[in-house]
Amino acid sequence: MKTINLALISLCLFLSFSSIAQTQYTGDKAQAAAVEKAVNYYLEGSLLGDPNVVAKAFHPDARVQGIRNGKHAVYDMKTFLGFFSTEKPGTHTTHIISVDIEENAASVRAEWDMGTWKYVDYLSLLKNNGEWKIVNKIYTVVKKAAKP
Repeated sequence: MKTINLALISLCLFLSFSSIAQTQYTGDKAQAAAVEKAVNYYLEGSLLGDPNVVAKAFHPDARVQGIRNGKHAVYDMKTFLGFFSTEKPGTHTTHIISVDIEENAASVRAEWDMGTWKYVDYLSLLKNNGEWKIVNKIYTVVKKAAKP
């Protein structure tokens, strides 16, 4: 009886997490795995706190932009990679929400769940010499509603 209950609970949890984390794809779905590979260097590198892994995702000329303390902030790659340290690995969770691909251009929405707030990243990628790289990232910070 316990085995059946545990199997049923596991199946329900799997289905609920699968529906929450399901990525939406539009455009050239044949390239989706290659685009996600590039984005996952960034997401996994952030969890590890490893700037070398994060750097694999980005073109060296990429820019990161957002609003910080009410002002437009722009970071080059050297500055952005300096935010990561293996001494301070991430404790967040990440999800690729959507992927849109046409020819050699792609757009990805990714989210970082930080507990009471989340980052929402909009990533622009280009495929050059057969390799996808993030060439631009804009982000926003969203405060999550308190749970009742």
